[in-house]
Amino acid sequence: MEFIITLDTEGDNQWDHGRELTVENIKYVDRFQILCEKFGIKPTYLVTSEVCEDSYSQKLFSEYVAENRAEVGAHLHSWTTPPFLPEVGYRQNDEHHIFASELSYDLVSRKIKHLTQQIFRAVGRVPTSFRSGRYGLNETVVRVLIENDYLVDSSVTPFVSWTRQSGLPEGKGGPDFIDSSPFPERYESESGALIEIPITILPTIWPLNRDHNIARYYFRNVNDSYFLRVLRKLFYSSQPVWLRPTPDMTSELLENLVSEARRINLPYITMMFHSSELMPGCSKYRPDDQSIEDLYSMLTKFFFTIKSLGIRSLTLSDAAKEWKS
Repeated sequence: MEFIITLDTEGDNQWDHGRELTVENIKYVDRFQILCEKFGIKPTYLVTSEVCEDSYSQKLFSEYVAENRAEVGAHLHSWTTPPFLPEVGYRQNDEHHIFASELSYDLVSRKIKHLTQQIFRAVGRVPTSFRSGRYGLNETVVRVLIENDYLVDSSVTPFVSWTRQSGLPEGKGGPDFIDSSPFPERYESESGALIEIPITILPTIWPLNRDHNIARYYFRNVNDSYFLRVLRKLFYSSQPVWLRPTPDMTSELLENLVSEARRINLPYITMMFHSSELMPGCSKYRPDDQSIEDLYSMLTKFFFTIKSLGIRSLTLSDAAKEWKS
């Protein structure tokens, strides 16, 4: 088993409709990079359009790439990535924050091409890894990624559905990944292939962890069943567990998640969080200086655990190349 750490690297205020986007949080990334390097970890930064246009970000990430210290991939927010349309939902910084999976083939193709070119201009290397904002992946997005020579996507959130999350007005919401495998998969089209390396999200409590069909039934029906909601309140409030360093994540939950991944022979464990979580007050998860110190304490302990288990680190693209071979 190998470890991948990904950072959705984006604006400070990309949820605030109508405000000019800022990227002050990028100035807090280098501390995280230094911690990763201390443990021999090479992170993957998945960057948005607004980050690519920032001169500080360009200098920082181009140095990381040139010195082979990190990978820089693409993170598509449809509401901040040109081109835009005048209709509601498709406008720049639109309040609906629509999923890429709701876009037409033509529009998502133009946006991904634009973002790919932005990243190349910013860091001097064409990106080959991708995550869709709000996890908005579907067959159309996969097709466009393959056509643009991406190697790997990491948008899938196993055991989680986003259909209840709003996107386009009168739309159907986001994708449903409840039935998706936590294992890597290969998507194929006439143009080529794309490796999917999901974010690591697993049930860790019996019987959900012992039979993923039971887990999928539970997660699909829990919101509509009084009995299942009672079970969630009594036993399963933490389920499924994301490999994500949120404030409610404990060392025990992290250890149980890694143990479960090893038990089912998962080849990669993929952690994700956001660059805004590195800056005090920029994320609801990290409101002040102490919460940032708590984050670094959690990451340090987890990196020690990974190292003690002999688990090595890979970037997303390196993992995809390994998986393809």
